[in-house]
Amino acid sequence: MNLEALENEHFSELNETDKEIIQFINRNRAMVREASLADVATKSLFSKSSIFRACQKLGLTGFSQLKYLLQEEAKQVQDVNIDFVSQTVKSVLWMSNQFKSTKLDDIYETLNQAKTIFIYSTGWEQQIVAQQLQRNLYLAGKMAFSFPGAVDEMGLSRTHIDANDALIVISYTGMNEVVLKMVQNFNLQGVQTVAFTSFRQNKLSQIAKYNLYYDTVSKNVNYENRKEQFFSDLHVLIDLFSMGLINYIGNTDKTLEN
Repeated sequence: MNLEALENEHFSELNETDKEIIQFINRNRAMVREASLADVATKSLFSKSSIFRACQKLGLTGFSQLKYLLQEEAKQVQDVNIDFVSQTVKSVLWMSNQFKSTKLDDIYETLNQAKTIFIYSTGWEQQIVAQQLQRNLYLAGKMAFSFPGAVDEMGLSRTHIDANDALIVISYTGMNEVVLKMVQNFNLQGVQTVAFTSFRQNKLSQIAKYNLYYDTVSKNVNYENRKEQFFSDLHVLIDLFSMGLINYIGNTDKTLEN
């Protein structure tokens, strides 16, 4: 989803200050996508909090996601075959910085307290990562179960997952309506839901209780002469998240012993 689409979708929710901020962003896209929130506040003469609130009114998590959206728009006009190594390194560094700035203790405590952690994934690559996450959770001492890729979402909704469990959903688009309905149903049942999803604007990130974000790198491939997504970010994110969880559980156990 691009910035114009978000503006149209949320126009009725914007006040005059929000509209002036968005007009400034539209006129200065190249600067905004490379600048810090403080820099944009200084150059636009709007406060950092006003800019942050305007981003949220567009349905974004904040200024960082706005920058990412603008950077993705710029990428679309570039040849995806240009320096894929640099693209991948930049993408992983971005994801790592977002990970470091995310408050993880609540997520880790939720998973630590869960009786069973269920993992559901959409897509072939995500299914591979789900199996790796299941293995990592076992290393952390947690009971985990990854649903096979063939299971349908409605069948998953009928499984015996209750408020003592946690559900992790790994999805790139975060827009599958059946998956969204499934997550909403589990939310109503008190199940703790964690989404690993694209940093792009998507509905899954809005309804899951906790979110962790990753991106992909686009690359033209010979097969059917099409563009494919490569998930280096997601593989790294899963390992970072798992190592952090292992540390959290270890420190919690030491505290209880003392």
